[in-house]
Amino acid sequence: MYEGLVLSPFVRAISSLRHAFAARGLRAPAFLLAPALLFVLAGCERQVAPPLVEVTELAPREIEPGDRLEVHGAGFPQGRAGKVTLEGTVFRAGEPPVRGVSIDVEGTVSAPDRLELVVREELAERVCGRGDHAVHATFRGDVEVAFASNNQGAPPLVGVMRGVELDVIPSSARASVLDARAAEGGRVLAFLGIVPGSPSPRGLPIEAVSAGSLAERAGIQVGDVLVSVDGVHVLSVGDVLAASARAVELTIRHADSGVEETKTVSLIAYAGERVPTEYAPALLVVGLALALLVLLVLPGPPSLAALELRIASLVRRTTARALARALFGSGRLAALSAIASAVVAAFALTPYVVGRETDGVVLLAASASALLWSRSALERGALSSLRTLARLLPAVLVMGGALALAVGQVGALELAEIVRLQGGAPWQFAAARHPSCAVLGTAYAVAVVAVLRARPGGEGRAPDADARAATAPHAALLERAGLLLAAALGVTVFLGGWQLPGALEARGRGLLLLSATVFLAKTWLSAATLLGASRVTPSLAPREVLTLALKKLVPALLVGAALVAASRRLVPSVALETAFGGTLVALGTLFAVRMAARVRSAVGRPEPHASPFL
Repeated sequence: MYEGLVLSPFVRAISSLRHAFAARGLRAPAFLLAPALLFVLAGCERQVAPPLVEVTELAPREIEPGDRLEVHGAGFPQGRAGKVTLEGTVFRAGEPPVRGVSIDVEGTVSAPDRLELVVREELAERVCGRGDHAVHATFRGDVEVAFASNNQGAPPLVGVMRGVELDVIPSSARASVLDARAAEGGRVLAFLGIVPGSPSPRGLPIEAVSAGSLAERAGIQVGDVLVSVDGVHVLSVGDVLAASARAVELTIRHADSGVEETKTVSLIAYAGERVPTEYAPALLVVGLALALLVLLVLPGPPSLAALELRIASLVRRTTARALARALFGSGRLAALSAIASAVVAAFALTPYVVGRETDGVVLLAASASALLWSRSALERGALSSLRTLARLLPAVLVMGGALALAVGQVGALELAEIVRLQGGAPWQFAAARHPSCAVLGTAYAVAVVAVLRARPGGEGRAPDADARAATAPHAALLERAGLLLAAALGVTVFLGGWQLPGALEARGRGLLLLSATVFLAKTWLSAATLLGASRVTPSLAPREVLTLALKKLVPALLVGAALVAASRRLVPSVALETAFGGTLVALGTLFAVRMAARVRSAVGRPEPHASPFL
């Protein structure tokens, strides 16, 4: 059991004394033998058993979505599934390092010395980021492979490889984004005084160094190779992006010795087109200050005060039960709401309902058709119905145009892909991150409210819509179905859909149900907001809806299109999007709190009545 016994000089001295006592026929005292025994046991070295699972290599070291990553080692159980965990630090080009990253992926053992896994978009997003901000990243850390034990209660079989470096290249960045990064990297190199050669997997060779430049003062010479910039392996000029506005760390491999050396070069005098991420907190503070100034100091317009009084008047005359009934309905309307909720939840629970690239089109067609027919069903006669449809059609086209431009901004066609490219936090929604989506989302909501608020009847008469709806109950059913589907589509494109904060890995059943619940809650909240807006705004004749669409909503679409085109040419940095999203969310929250406080104050005051003599 014990091998390699080592006797110290003290133990050998005790042994000599014992032999001396034995030569004289005497028995050695116990106080001499006890220390010897202790030292003998202390000197025993137990042979540590080698680990049952061993990890030796990752191949290849440069991957992108769709590639197959192999983990080589020994002792892998044949045909078993294993969990591969990447733990360490992620270095992204032009961004501060992300420390403490832990990513779990599943793989399958194809041979006793090899485990294979497919690199999916979720893994690339955890390492590289999302959408237009996905950049080449270098992972540095440990790789752990674990297999569940066959014996119940026994610990898993685990193998660890330390000091792993893995480069992940995203696939979602557009060509214009890559060109902008390459141009920024060229400006950094020119500022340093470096003339690069053709990039290779070993780095960026240096063909010339300007006299008196920062690179020359740092000891960089012709023939050296630029290996990494701020921890990111340099595979192209676009990887030469500084993570800070103050200094940049360059890892250089010298041509004469092959030794790698890290040098820190100041960037104080450098002014690039990209706003560094470290400026995001300062921009956010400025945006919040402006939001407070607009909402709490500057007086609101008279139309907003009139709207608050109208809301207070309606709140006085209603109850919570009446509000719930108005939202969810009763009888057949409640049953329809339940069916529509199940349809909406299906989009979060399944990859697609109708088709990957047709779900959005089908949802838009269904919601627009239901809303249009709910208005035309309240008219008398076929000619009047057709006239109403023709005058409401531009508002529906605005809905479709807003969604189409938002899809162009996000850069995806599938609803699941649009949701995946957004975040779960409010400041990560498309409507918060992109100014174009904020404008387009507002135009979409106003178009839905305008259709809901269209009153039946001719130009000179405005009959009671509720009374007409009682004679045409199917109109109420169509209106509710169209409202829910339109709200679900708006939440999917503009408000993050069913995305949960940080939920980027393979999702289990419980997380799927949670995301579907969140999606339903956001859909019903949006539907309640749209329905409430249609109740407190003045009713509109079909001709007035047409005028609103042509004079207000179409120009809003043009502004949104201009912002989309500008963002395709000049991709905003993470700092600007973070500041804009946080400011917009704060502005909306403060606006809601301010309006709620003023409505509550108005409810407490007696409602003014008109004089009977007027």
